[in-house]
Amino acid sequence: MAGHSLFGNAELEPMVVVETRTPQPLSEASPWVTRISGDDLEQRQIYNLSDALRSVPGMAVVRTSQIGSQTSLFSRGGESNHVTFLYEGRKLNGGFSRTYNLGELPLLNTSSVEVLRGASSSLHGANAMGGTVYMRSLLPSRNGHESKVGLSVGSFDTLTSNYNTSFKEDSLSGNFGFSSFETKNDRPNSDFDNLSASFLVEKQISDKLYLNLLGIGYTSELGIVGSTYSEDYDNFQETEQYLISPQIKYSDDDLRASLTYSISNDELLSQRDVSDKTQSLTDEQSIDLIIENQLTDNFLLTISTEYSKTEFAQDGLSPSASPWSEGNSWEQKSASVGFNAKLSENNEVSGNVRYDDYSDFENPLTYDLRINTSFNESITTFLKHSTGYAPPTALDLYGIGPDSWYPGNPDLVSEESKNYEVGFRYYTKKNDYWSLTYFHTDYENLIDTTPQNINETRTNGFEISSKNYLNDYFRINSSITMMSSKNKDSGDGFLDRRPEFFGSISLIYEKEALMIGSELNSKYKTKEKNWEWGTPNYGEFVDADEYTVVRLFSSYQFENGLGISAKVENLFDKEYSEVHGYPALGRAVHAGLTYHF
Repeated sequence: MAGHSLFGNAELEPMVVVETRTPQPLSEASPWVTRISGDDLEQRQIYNLSDALRSVPGMAVVRTSQIGSQTSLFSRGGESNHVTFLYEGRKLNGGFSRTYNLGELPLLNTSSVEVLRGASSSLHGANAMGGTVYMRSLLPSRNGHESKVGLSVGSFDTLTSNYNTSFKEDSLSGNFGFSSFETKNDRPNSDFDNLSASFLVEKQISDKLYLNLLGIGYTSELGIVGSTYSEDYDNFQETEQYLISPQIKYSDDDLRASLTYSISNDELLSQRDVSDKTQSLTDEQSIDLIIENQLTDNFLLTISTEYSKTEFAQDGLSPSASPWSEGNSWEQKSASVGFNAKLSENNEVSGNVRYDDYSDFENPLTYDLRINTSFNESITTFLKHSTGYAPPTALDLYGIGPDSWYPGNPDLVSEESKNYEVGFRYYTKKNDYWSLTYFHTDYENLIDTTPQNINETRTNGFEISSKNYLNDYFRINSSITMMSSKNKDSGDGFLDRRPEFFGSISLIYEKEALMIGSELNSKYKTKEKNWEWGTPNYGEFVDADEYTVVRLFSSYQFENGLGISAKVENLFDKEYSEVHGYPALGRAVHAGLTYHF
């Protein structure tokens, strides 16, 4: 909690970096930027990233089955590999499918989550054509140390434990965290276990020079029972992922620069028995240089360059998963230029241009241009035009095997998008805000689940979000998305699993050491393919489940550092499926203890 923090006033003046790389106040960020604070994550008792993103407008989270299972993220109607994930500026390894094992990613040592919706390819490269999620891990700002240990138990034999510590001793600072999570879920053979660890250590070499080392990693095991109409109790998968990244930073009044090297590995093993398994490996190395020069008080110039190499390997013992050996490495070189110009006290313009040189794909030029105008201290309007780009993934091109459920398609071409956004943000001095955005995206060559390219696809809609303090003790947060996603080739007024209406509303009461909250998550009007063999409409679009799920959470913090917490998931035990044939969890009750010292 804030009362035990070594981080000064970091939470009193929220700063975001996902949109500009340079820290800017949240009140000046675009309405399509969302920040979730560490306090909010702790209060709502959110364990993994996918559950945190359910409260973000425009981000439709769809989980196949239960905790730990395959999770898709459709940002503004795009595909589930259209969002790039960063941890303290380092790109996470997206694996063979570039979907980042989203159902398994924990929030260990995360001080805040920042989400940029809409194309950000010009800033963060390919596969950011739907947006960017940036997880931050702040270091203490003053000398001392603090630690927290936690333990939680709950329904379905769920057990969670975690340990975090942060320290600062003059020029040396750092944090370290460890967590474990295990649950049996409520279906046979659906056990999920996860172990995670992370660290960030920084040494101040001089007044202007810093050196840091970051490491994160996790290992997971999951039993996969399949759909209710095709259950199989012999399948399971194991995932291992790590990232190690040193960085050197320079900073003075007018010039900031960083040089970062990262090496990461993602390994996925899917197995039914000793004679039927598939192993997918993805190794990535990258080095990037970013230079920011404040040329005048009103003009910032940013130059960056990056080189990365991705190596793939896939091996299987079953006939449907033969070893993959075609083009087993890709290289990428990129260069970008960005600027931010304050034209007057109330008008600002910014933009980026990026060129990427791919060894196996086209060499795209992507860009974005944003204009914002402030009418007074509270109301700002924003306009943005941008382009996006995403090459096919290794899974799209080569699949799992020629006779498998996903054979791949080596003839696929890269996806491109043109994006238009307009919005406004109303922000008050007491940190209340309202945001409204209208977005329109035209896709070319969107890759579906067949996989095939769709020539033309369009998505558009409205995003509304707010945070309001009703009085000194009550606050209400809301996010609502109304969206249309259309396959223009087929004439269908929808794309698979993209809801037309979804949202989240939470009400939190906080007075001194006591906190009580409730949250509603809703999804309505969604079409999805029916894959239940033998049914009359097999392979056709059907109506997906519509639902509103209610959760409760509460905590109490004692003066000696001890805290107690409790939550109820799916309070009314609603029966529903986020994907047809994969029932979600029923009611679950959890209770926990934390101790700060």
